[in-house]
Amino acid sequence: RQPGIIEMESKIHISNVLLVSDKVGKGVRTKMKKLEDGKRVRVCVKTGDVLDRV
Repeated sequence: RQPGIIEMESKIHISNVLLVSDKVGKGVRTKMKKLEDGKRVRVCVKTGDVLDRV
């Protein structure tokens, strides 16, 4: 074996994945918010923008 860095694909846990915001242009933390009509949406913590509907 030769010494060095070996690249190997592996699984990633869903808790380590971030959604990408169009406004910020990179991964952002999110929180859940309940709207007045009872629907739940993901909201960007940094900007407060609604990212999608759940």
